[in-house]
Amino acid sequence: MSGNEAGGSPDGPIKRGLRSTVGRESTTFGFSILVTANFGLLNAMEGSPGIAHIFLFAIGAVLSFTLLEGLLSCGFRRPMPQHHTHVQAVGTSMNILSVVGGLGCAWLAATWIAHSVVWSVAPFLAAVVYLVFESLETALGERLLKAAEDPEADDVSP
Repeated sequence: MSGNEAGGSPDGPIKRGLRSTVGRESTTFGFSILVTANFGLLNAMEGSPGIAHIFLFAIGAVLSFTLLEGLLSCGFRRPMPQHHTHVQAVGTSMNILSVVGGLGCAWLAATWIAHSVVWSVAPFLAAVVYLVFESLETALGERLLKAAEDPEADDVSP
C-alpha cells in the first residue's frame, strides 16, 4: 500500500525527507548558527582564544541546555513534551529573533565582562536567551495556528 492509500503524504521520498529533517532540526540549526556566531563575536572582541578559553566556551554553551533540561524535566524524571512539527515549523520560522537575541546577549556580556570568564558566561547566557526566545516563538506559532482554528495547535506528545 502506498503512502497516499494509507492516508500518508503524496510527496516523493526526497521531499518527505527534507520536510522531516527541516521540521525536526530547525532548533538545532539555529543553535548551531548562534554558537558559531557567538564564538566569532568573542574572538573579534576578546582576541584569539587559548585552549582553556575554548573549553570554557563549550562548557558554557552546553551547560545552559543541561540546567534547563534538568529543571524542566523535574530532575530528569518527567518527559519533555513536543509540539507537532507543523507548530514547531511556524515557531522556528522566526528563528532569526532567537539567534539575534542570543547573539546580542553574548555581545552585552563581552562588553560588560573584561575577564576570561566571559568565554563561558557569554555562550551560557546566549543559549539561555536563545532557548527562551525559541520557546516564545513556538508559543506564538501555537497561538497563530489556534487562531486559524487548527485543532492540533496545542497538542503535545507526552
